Amino acid sequence: MTTRVTETSTEKLYERFPHLRKIDGMWGTAECRKFIFLLMTDTRGGQRQGFPPEHAGTIMSLLMEHDRRFPQFENDVAHHDTRWGDLSRRGIR
Repeated sequence: MTTRVTETSTEKLYERFPHLRKIDGMWGTAECRKFIFLLMTDTRGGQRQGFPPEHAGTIMSLLMEHDRRFPQFENDVAHHDTRWGDLSRRGIR
């Protein structure tokens, strides 16, 4: 039996998207936070299909859990990245 790294249940997510298992190896790092954040961001110019709702919910839960457990990385977003709106309005400079 494998020990879970996250509180969020990832079994179904990893079963459907096995390449996302690398999240467990990166967990607790700035790189992990950036990776999860980018999963929820359209980086393909509107051509991204997106995740099915149940998996998108798991990814969002992972992002929120990571931010809660490792708050030092929460605002670690590229300053030029405007895909999530005006970062200065969220207190990120």
